[in-house]
Formats: sequence, structure tokens, C-alpha cells
Amino acid sequence: MKKFGGLVLLFLCLVITGCTKEQVQTAVATVNGVELSSVEFDNNLERVVNVVKNQNPQALQQPFARDILGKRVLQDMIVKEVFLQQAKKSNIEATQEEIDSILTKVKEQFKFNADGKELTPEEKDTALDNAIKEQGITKEQYLAAIADDVIIEKYRKGLISTNLKPVSDEETKTFFDNVSAIYNNDKKKIEELQKNEGRYNEADIVAQQLKISLAPKVQFDLILVYADNNMSKEELAQRKQIANAIRKEIKDKSNFADVANKYAQQQDSRIYSSKMSMYEGMKPVELSSKAFKLNVGEVSNVFEIFRDNAEPNAAQGYFIMNIIEKAAGQKFTYASFEQQLKDYINQKRAESIVSQAVQTLLKEADIKIIKTFKMDKVAQSSQPANQTTEQPAA
Repeated sequence: MKKFGGLVLLFLCLVITGCTKEQVQTAVATVNGVELSSVEFDNNLERVVNVVKNQNPQALQQPFARDILGKRVLQDMIVKEVFLQQAKKSNIEATQEEIDSILTKVKEQFKFNADGKELTPEEKDTALDNAIKEQGITKEQYLAAIADDVIIEKYRKGLISTNLKPVSDEETKTFFDNVSAIYNNDKKKIEELQKNEGRYNEADIVAQQLKISLAPKVQFDLILVYADNNMSKEELAQRKQIANAIRKEIKDKSNFADVANKYAQQQDSRIYSSKMSMYEGMKPVELSSKAFKLNVGEVSNVFEIFRDNAEPNAAQGYFIMNIIEKAAGQKFTYASFEQQLKDYINQKRAESIVSQAVQTLLKEADIKIIKTFKMDKVAQSSQPANQTTEQPAA
């Protein structure tokens, strides 16, 4: 029996990765005798690779980057399958109404045609059908994949609702005290808290997030005339002259965006414009500190930021900013954050319930990995002849 990716995975693959219908159906693994197809694996891996390529392209340059991502994808597929099998054993089913609701949301992603004209409901149906055909699967298989996703989600929610222990006020207050100690840098309480590494790490994560979310913030338009320390004195003088010419053309905030766009569109000028938001103390601090010193509506004079050993094309050179909005910092109080802290504890408990269920199901399942990865072959070949290599983890 062949499985296909979940609704989101499949839709992203259809629209973004352009998967072909010429792929050969083979198994990458079996779970209790059920085959996981190479088509699903390849499609999901390409989706993940594309996400990494957009967010952190340097990561793909690391040795065996695709293999590392591939192992994670395969593990996710195995987890999904054991969950699906267990859900079906529990007689959980997807209703037609639930499937139709998801289909409606997917069709809404097909909004416009190539000419920018809004699609009719019938045209959206056709667009989805065409995308499914390009994937090389039938409409029935696609609907079955949606049903599987619904079944898994209902099983997951059932696990949580059955096993989730309500968070007491005392637990919430204790967690607040732990987070507050780190947030306010109470060294004595922090030292005491660090005796329990788990509690400290959990509170520290929340405290660091709060320091960012509650900090004063500023939003501004920015123009950068790029320059770096490797340029000659003549080149630097020329770049600064351009920045001063731009600033002279800016009357006030009213025409800042127009001037920014005008210069940014000049080919190979290395002049950039953007809208940015920063919190107090955010790096580069030269930029954030400058922004907080200006008033709302104020356009700065030209100022420079240069950093030694900066990466090529890093944001450095001559800057002009226009302050759009400022927001004062917020206080971290129990009254204001009680419910959010309870929600956070609930979320962590729910994740733990699902994680424990996954581990139990994986131990009980008969899992055979068929897919091989280059990194495993290299690891095996580097082992001494008198040693055996452990079976690679999925």
C-alpha cells in the first residue's frame, strides 16, 4: 500500500517544487509491512530542501546536508505511518465534511491565473485537478492523503485530551517566579534554579523570548549606500557623496519612500532600501541605538556603520533612516501573563504526551529501512575491519 504526503506537504510540493510524474514507485521503508513510497520521500525532501535554501542556503553546503535532511524526512514519514496505523486500530475515521473543508482551503490557494485575473470556483477546481495530475497521482489518492491527515490529527488531539493534566495556579505561579528570576537577572534565584537543569532551561527559553517581545521597539524606513573597508579612499568618498546627495533630495518623511525607490532601482548601484523593525539592543547595535535616538517622523542625517571582517554584502556603509513608529517596552507581570504561561505549560505537556506516544509506537512497530544514504556508507567504510557498524537511525 502506497502512502502520499500530508495535505500541506503535498500542496507545497505541487505548487512549489514542481515534482514530476515520471518518478518510479519504490519503497524507502516498511512499517508493519506497509510500504512508504520513494515518491513521497523525494517530494517531501525537495520541499524541505527548498525551505532551507530560502532560509539558510549556507546550510546546504555542509557535508551530507541532503542526507541529514533526508533522514529527518524519513523519520517523519515513519512516525506519521505508525500514528496512522494506531489511529485506524482505534476506529478513527475522517468524515466527508472534514475532507471537503480542507479541500476548500486548498482551492483558495489558487486565486489568480497567469494574467492576474481572479479564478472562478470552477477554475479553482480545474487548477487543483491539474496540479494533482502533475504530481503523478490520482484524485482518489490525493483525497485519501487528506483523509489520513485528518485521522492522524484526530488521534493526536484525542491523546492529548485524554492524558493532559490541567495546569494549577500554583504551577503557573512557580513557573512565573522561575522566568521572572532570569528575566530580571536575579542572580541569587538563578543560582538556586540552576540546580535543576531542566527547570532552568525551560524558564530561560521563555525569559529570553520575553526580553525580545517586551522590549521597546522601533520601525523605520532605511536607505543603505553600500561600502566596505576594502574600498579605496576615493571609492569611499564617492559612496559617501552619493549618500549625501540622496539625503539632500529627501525633503522630509513625505518623500522618503519615493527617493529610496528611485535610487534602489538603479542597476548595479548597490543602493538598497527596506522597512525594518528592531527591538532595543538588537544587533547591529549601531543601527538600533541610532533608531531609538531619533523621534517619530524624523529623518536622520547620513551616518556610517563599518565592521571589520564583515561578510561580503553585509549591511555596512552609509545609512539614512526615517522613523515611522515607536513602541514602549512592556512590563512582565503575573497578572498580564498568567494565561500565556498556562498555555505554554499546556503546550509543553501536550508535546510530551505525543512524544512519549511516538516512542512507544516506534518500539512496538516492525520497521525496516530500505533507503540507503551516502553518509552511512562513508561511515561504514571508515570503520576498522574488526569493528561492526551500528544500523543507522532513521
